[in-house]
Amino acid sequence: MKTARWTMTACLLLLSVQASRPATAAPEPKPEPTQLTFSEYGLPRSVDPHRAGDVVSSRHVMHVYETLLEYAPFGECRLQPCLVEEFPTYDEEKLTYTFKLRDDVSFADDECFPEARGRKMTADDVVFSIKRLAALPDSGGYWILEGQIAGLDIFRYDAIKLTRRIEHKDGSTESIATPEWWQHFDEDVSGLKAVDSRTVQIKLNQPYPQFLHAITLSYGAILPIEAAKKYDLNTHMVGTGPYVMKSLADDVILYERNPNYRAVRLRDVPEDEPLKRFEGALLPLTDVLRYEIIPESGDSFQLFLDKVLPISGIDQEQFAMVINEAAHKAGKHGDDLLNEKYRKQGIHLIDYIEPTVHYISFNMNDATFGSKAGDKGRALRKAVAKCINRADYINKHLNGRGEPGSQLVPPGVLGHSDECVLQNQQFDLDGARKLLKEAGFTVNETDTGWSTSDAGKQIELQVCFRSQKETTMAYGEWLTEALAQIGISFKPKYMSFRDFLRTQDEGKGQAYDAGWVMDVPDAQNMLQLLYSPHKPPGINSAGFANPTYDKLYEEMSVLRDDVPEEAERKRQLIVEMHKVLDDETPWVLMEYRKIYSLGQEGFLSPPPNPFAYNFKKYARWVK
Repeated sequence: MKTARWTMTACLLLLSVQASRPATAAPEPKPEPTQLTFSEYGLPRSVDPHRAGDVVSSRHVMHVYETLLEYAPFGECRLQPCLVEEFPTYDEEKLTYTFKLRDDVSFADDECFPEARGRKMTADDVVFSIKRLAALPDSGGYWILEGQIAGLDIFRYDAIKLTRRIEHKDGSTESIATPEWWQHFDEDVSGLKAVDSRTVQIKLNQPYPQFLHAITLSYGAILPIEAAKKYDLNTHMVGTGPYVMKSLADDVILYERNPNYRAVRLRDVPEDEPLKRFEGALLPLTDVLRYEIIPESGDSFQLFLDKVLPISGIDQEQFAMVINEAAHKAGKHGDDLLNEKYRKQGIHLIDYIEPTVHYISFNMNDATFGSKAGDKGRALRKAVAKCINRADYINKHLNGRGEPGSQLVPPGVLGHSDECVLQNQQFDLDGARKLLKEAGFTVNETDTGWSTSDAGKQIELQVCFRSQKETTMAYGEWLTEALAQIGISFKPKYMSFRDFLRTQDEGKGQAYDAGWVMDVPDAQNMLQLLYSPHKPPGINSAGFANPTYDKLYEEMSVLRDDVPEEAERKRQLIVEMHKVLDDETPWVLMEYRKIYSLGQEGFLSPPPNPFAYNFKKYARWVK
């Protein structure tokens, strides 16, 4: 009764105050919008979700666009509905998925719509988006669906014939859509069906265990046809996501909360997670995302120390400053690795294994190192792989953050095993020189070092790098010394990230310093990088083509990890595939990387998930 009387008194007082308040009283001031500032080394190559194949572009794309399913913020590799109201049903006999869309999803307001007001997303948008991914000859992302959806490959083949190819003055090429290309979207695809405005059916050609994970990539983003017709989507974004892009300039990229975003709340936060305090809060948790374009990592690190940035990576020099060497050698983790000076500043450290492989990819179309060179080209590739002391590289240039790459499938993924260790990726200088001599090269040791030539011509290898930073150049110098030990002259070509990707997509380099962050937790995602139908502009940057490998891959790719007999057969096939790769050596494997990142006190975010690019909507900095 005491509580009830107090509540009634409080209500009467509140009514009295409200009654006496002047009618013209000023409204309560709105709280200042929350903001997070991050650094980026360069602009994304594209913010078109169907063209954004690199990590930087994917990170930006997924602020604005969404997919049918997404990774849950808590629970490693666990999927959850995003644009659908529930998980799709699957008819195993008919190989058909049925997706039921949410009824409250709208596109952001944009001039491409009548009265500039975003409309509701429908099943037709899903069908159009999948068709567009297939129809774009330069997307580089069709690999996630190639050969998988009934009728879609034929649709793609016919669509590409309707584009017009032009060449720019800088040597780059571009595919231009024609009116006939747009008309082609009216053609039916047997495996895609909008049953009604909220129901989509997708029929597969064969079992595709990775399908639901694959469509969480930016390539599976849903976008409206109005925007695709009106804009160059490489620079303009219209999505259903939590943010809208407000600026894309050379020095800053700015995103603001999408006022059209549906009511999605943070749910199922574990009790021990710092984000538990925001359980039930509307997403996104932060109103504004700002990316400063800062070319040199040293500048961004200082901004982190000045508490302008909530997170920071650590380069080689910074690692030596921040990390306690004795703790590192002792195998410590997390904050125990930090020097006391940084712990006292409220800085925290997160370290984790990332399913990433760093490698050098040979262009198999090259006249000297490629398939055209026959046994001599094969010997050169093997010799380069054998002259790399990976442990020395990891210690000198990565501060021990990683382990030598020995096979394509990273540790922790089904298919990684001792049986798959590639013998030609083992450090062996004498073996490398012997290979070259046996292949017919002239290999001599002189007073100034080794020399390898063919018909009197010195052998040279040019490798394209995706960065012009000092650390990249130091790595290039290390490779120069490594190849000099077998008499090959190394010619590094340092490029901007955009130019590197364009050169790689067009197959114009002799070799590429490359890397792949796995998109889905399945060995298929890594082994597809050497599947011949994925050659440039696809993800097979080497242009590697081997019929035995392709046949093994095709059988392996449909097998499931969660079915014991299929998993065992999958392991066997992966072993056989590695035998082919050991003989051909289209790559020089470098290392599997371990990530170390710093965070400020009060910066809250879900645990790292290398397969998810949309976790910024869950981030908040509580200062």
